[in-house]
Amino acid sequence: MSAQNVIAIDIGGTHTDAALLDAEGRLFTEKVKSTPTDPGIAFLTAIDGLRAASGLDLPDIGAVVHGTTVATNAVIQARFARVGLLTTAGFEDILEIATQQRVDLYDPWLARPAPLVPRGRVHGIRERIGADGSVVTPLDETDVRTAARALAGAVDAVAVSLLFSFANPAHEERIAAILAEELPGVPVTVSSEIAPEFREYPRTATTVLNAALLPECGGYIERLETRLRDRGFVGAFQLMTSSGGVIPAQLARRQPVALLVSGPAGGAIAAAELGTRLGIRDVVMLDVGGTSADIAVIADGSAQHRYRGEVGGMPVALPQIDVLPIGAGGGSLAVVDEFGSLRVGPDSAGADPGPAAYGTGTRATTTDGHVVRGILDPAGLLGGKLPLDAARSRAAVAADVAQPLGMTVPRAAGSIARIANARMADALRVMTIARGIDIRAHALMAFGGAGPLHACDIADELGIARVIVPRYPGLTSALGLVMSDGRLDLARTLVAPLDAIDAVTVDAVTADLRARAAAQLGELARGDGVVFALDADLRYAGQAYELTIPVPDGLGAAAVPGVAAAFHERHRQVYGHAWPQASVELVTLRLRVAVPRAGSEWAATHATGSPVPATRRAGYDLHGEPVDYAVVDRGSAAAGLEGPAIVTQTDTTTVIPAGWRIAAVAGAGMILERGERT
Repeated sequence: MSAQNVIAIDIGGTHTDAALLDAEGRLFTEKVKSTPTDPGIAFLTAIDGLRAASGLDLPDIGAVVHGTTVATNAVIQARFARVGLLTTAGFEDILEIATQQRVDLYDPWLARPAPLVPRGRVHGIRERIGADGSVVTPLDETDVRTAARALAGAVDAVAVSLLFSFANPAHEERIAAILAEELPGVPVTVSSEIAPEFREYPRTATTVLNAALLPECGGYIERLETRLRDRGFVGAFQLMTSSGGVIPAQLARRQPVALLVSGPAGGAIAAAELGTRLGIRDVVMLDVGGTSADIAVIADGSAQHRYRGEVGGMPVALPQIDVLPIGAGGGSLAVVDEFGSLRVGPDSAGADPGPAAYGTGTRATTTDGHVVRGILDPAGLLGGKLPLDAARSRAAVAADVAQPLGMTVPRAAGSIARIANARMADALRVMTIARGIDIRAHALMAFGGAGPLHACDIADELGIARVIVPRYPGLTSALGLVMSDGRLDLARTLVAPLDAIDAVTVDAVTADLRARAAAQLGELARGDGVVFALDADLRYAGQAYELTIPVPDGLGAAAVPGVAAAFHERHRQVYGHAWPQASVELVTLRLRVAVPRAGSEWAATHATGSPVPATRRAGYDLHGEPVDYAVVDRGSAAAGLEGPAIVTQTDTTTVIPAGWRIAAVAGAGMILERGERT
C-alpha cells in the first residue's frame, strides 16, 4: 500500500483537533474551537486550516479519518430514536429483567433506568432456534408482519434479537427482509450482525442501543460525507471505532454503537505507537482535554482491550480499547458545595461558554486556576489565537473558591489543581493498582491540551519516575487516527470442550468470519497487507466468565495443549490461581482483521537548542507559594533543563516542578524524569 495524503479530525467537547500527514511525511496541524450545535462546522473549519497550511486541496487527499463523540454524547444526553424490538415469544421482558447486578447493592430505593424500548413496543415472535442452531419452531411470518404494522409510524428504527440467533441467523435475516417490505425506510439492526454472541441480555441491549443511535449518528456521518464530497473530496471517508481501528463510513453508518469510545481510542493507539518509537513499551495514558480525562494502559507496546463494557449504564457487547473516562479537564467547574468542600468536575463549562479566561464564561474552572497561578501564557493559547483574560479568571476564582473557603486567591487556584490531580490519580489507580499492575514500572504519557499541565504532579503522587510528553500533545488523539490501521473485530459463540473441539467446525466459522470481514471492510480490505488473527474466549467448565487467549496457530488438535496452557497461565495472572486438571471450555471465537496504513511516520521537526531559558515568569505552586519559573519554548527545549520550569508550545503547556528535569528530547516526544526523593 503506497503512502497517501491523510487528514485526521478528532472532535472533542471543547476543541476540534486536526492533522494532515502528506505522502512525503510532512505533518501539518490545526486546532479550532468545537461547535456543539453543529460539529460539522468545526470539522470543515479545521480542514480549511490544514488546506491553507499545506497547499493541498481536498481532491489531493486520499483519506479523511474521523474520531467522533457523537454516539457518546447521544448516550450521555439520552438522545435516542424511538425503537421497536422483535424478540422470541416468551422473552419480551428481557430488557426489563436485565441482570441481577445492582449499581449499589445496599440501596433499597435505587431507581433503575427505564429500558430504551417501552414494553408496548416490544413484540414477541413465534419461532425458536435451538442452542445447536437447529430450527425447533419455524418462524411465524404472520407475527412479524403484524408487529411491523403495529410499529408503523411509532418507531424510527427496529431491533431484532432472537434466542440463539448467533448459532443460526436465518430467522433474524428473514425478519429483516420482511421489515424492509413492511416498514420501508426504517433502519433495522439484527443481533446476529452486531453481536453474535451468547448471553441474551447484553446481546439484546447492544442491538437495541445500536438501533437507538442509528438515525442521529447515521445521519451525522452521511451529512458530513456529503459536505466533503461537495467540496471535491473523492478519497475514503473512515471513522475510528472503539476497538482502535478505522472502518469505512458506510459500515459506521450501520453500526454507530461501534463508535462509542472513538476519540479516546485514537489517543490510546497514539500512546502505544509513540511509546514504542521512544523505546518505552509499558505506558499509562493520561489524555486530558477540555471536558474529560481518559486513562488507558499500554502493556508491551499494545493498548489493552476488553470485549464487553458499559456506556451510560447500558452493556455493550463489543470489543473496545479499555479506556476509563472521568469528568476532569480544563473546563471542569470548581465548586464549593454546601458542606464547605471543594469539588472540581465532573460538570464542565465546555466549549460554550468555556472557562472565565476565554472571556465568555463566568465560573471558575481548572483552566482559570492555571491562569491565576501564572502557568499559562498571558498572551493566550493556540499561538495567541485564543486570548486569556487573567483579570476575569482571578475574579471567578475569588468568587467561587477563595471567598467561600476563606483563603487567598493564589492558594485557591492551587487547590483547584490539587483536587483535579487527586481525581485523575484515583482514576489511574483504578486502571492499574486495583488490577494488580505496578504503576511505578510504567511511564506516564500525558497529552491533550491540559495533560502536561498536571502530569509531573500526578506522577509524584503515584510514585512514577518518568513522564512522556508527545511532540504535539494537544493533537495526539488526532495523530492516533493517522496511525490507526483499518480494523474489524468479529465474533461467533461456539461452546465446546477445548480437548474435543471439531477443527472442521472451527475452520468453517473462521472462514465465515473472514468473508463477513471482507464484505464489511470493502475497498479497505482489498490488497496484500490484510492481517488476520484468531483469539478464543476460554473458561473452566462451569465458570460464568471467560478469558481471551490468542490462538495464532488455530485450534487444531496439535495446538490445543499449548492454548490450554496459555489459558491456565493467564488465569493465574488475573485471579491468582489456576486449575490445570480441570476441563477447559471454548466459548467464543474472535477474528481480528487489520489493514496496516502506509506512511504514518512523520519527519522529526523538533530543534535541539540551548537549555538556557529565554525568559522567567513569576507564578505560584500548588500551595499558593511564589515560584520563579524558567520559561522555554518547546522548539529549544533540551535535555538538562531542571524545574521549576514551563515549556510552552502552541497546543499545550508543560509544567516541570522542582525535582524534575528534561532527560531527553526526540521526534516522538520529550521525556521528563524525577530526581531521587530525599
